[in-house]
Amino acid sequence: MNADRLLRDTLREWAEETPPPPGPDLAGRALLRRRRRRATSLTVAVAAFALLAGGVAVPVLAESDQPEHSRPGRMIDNKVSAHPRESPPRHLIAAGDVAVSAYQADRKTQTQDGVKRSTYTWNLYDRRTKQYEKTHWGWLDVAPGMRQAAVLEKTLPASRVGILDLDTGKVTKWIPLEHKAGGVQWSPDGKRLAVTTYRGYPDIETSARNRFTSHARTGYYLVNVDSGRKEYRPMGVDMDDRFVGVGRIDVRWSRDGTLLVVPKPPGAIETWYNLEGRASDKTPLYEGLDAAPSGLSPDGRYYTVGDGWTATVKETRNHRTVSGSFGSMTLAWADSGRLVRWDCPPNRRCARGMGERLVLTDPAKRIKVPLTGYRYDNSSQEWEPLITRR
Repeated sequence: MNADRLLRDTLREWAEETPPPPGPDLAGRALLRRRRRRATSLTVAVAAFALLAGGVAVPVLAESDQPEHSRPGRMIDNKVSAHPRESPPRHLIAAGDVAVSAYQADRKTQTQDGVKRSTYTWNLYDRRTKQYEKTHWGWLDVAPGMRQAAVLEKTLPASRVGILDLDTGKVTKWIPLEHKAGGVQWSPDGKRLAVTTYRGYPDIETSARNRFTSHARTGYYLVNVDSGRKEYRPMGVDMDDRFVGVGRIDVRWSRDGTLLVVPKPPGAIETWYNLEGRASDKTPLYEGLDAAPSGLSPDGRYYTVGDGWTATVKETRNHRTVSGSFGSMTLAWADSGRLVRWDCPPNRRCARGMGERLVLTDPAKRIKVPLTGYRYDNSSQEWEPLITRR
């Protein structure tokens, strides 16, 4: 198939998948579209060529009814790897500076004697096969740059943490732990680990009668990966009737790597500590309970706020909400003008597990490129991504 034929077929598929504009003024919209047709056709053709050159697998590019100059960011470059027919994905999902480095799938939940236990399988991107492959690890996190992963063995909590070389697929170092661990996270600079320790298996929920089940967090390690030097800090959880059902509550890094946040059950309280273990009297800007995972854009122009499953983009200069930005959760900034976020099917209530896919959008969601297929709870398409700077 030659390039012209491929381009025509791709554009036709996009047109078939893009819904018609809503509202009664269809004729007026059509006339406006006709006046802009020459400029729009050129823009879409260039966009299609750039996406195809970058290896994007048949994405949907949604046109905008807004003037070009009003868009907060440009969309097209050659750093997008999208597979909108795959859920969970088999091939690399990436956009700009970030990628899905791994994901959880095959989640199973069992309830016995008031204790709900969840298990899952980690799928890790393999640089050798260029696909996501099932692993035998109980928990993992991928370092910025996607050359190493920190891994815990299948039976959690684990008595050591491994450093996995993603080029060879082999563990290059094991760091023994005196207190067993259930979670691990890389620092933003890729030099240290925050390793959360637990009394028992962390991914459980308990009833009121069993609220003192021995699974609670006990503390955390700070680990220097190169030297293997580690420092342990007890940080237990006081459970009472208000905190029934608590399971995993991992310690995590601030985005600049200068602080650690220690959540307290049931997730409505967070305490920030410096790296010496002393409580901090300030919360990092654009982080905390009301911040969406994506946080501040790389250029500092935008930030995101979240409320459970939904998120909104705001301007840092005046805290004004970006028109059209409200929607499902924003996960990461691909660069200063584009976001990776969840997107729900049209005309359907947007909530976790109701059917959503990863998309790449500008802050106002005027342009949208599907990155994956839709996922659904309690099905073979259920999965949870781990997004890493590459």
